Amino acid sequence: MDLISPSSGLIFWQLFGLIYIGFWIYALVDLVRSEFRHAHEKLMWLLIILFAPVIGTFLYLSMGRRSKSKRKFDPQFSKRN
Repeated sequence: MDLISPSSGLIFWQLFGLIYIGFWIYALVDLVRSEFRHAHEKLMWLLIILFAPVIGTFLYLSMGRRSKSKRKFDPQFSKRN
């Protein structure tokens, strides 16, 4: 039972791991749903996130927004048949 005591720090690492997994899943979902200016950029970011997960996740979340293409809002889209 000494392994789960609050003084061991295990709870801290488990909480840190859960938060990191949340960021990792968010980055992957955002990557899949986004459109990039160049076709190879999505594959490049996917490989970085998968093969360098700790660094790649936070690199994508901080730098990936710059390489995404801007979505154009079309107010007439919902009125088309």
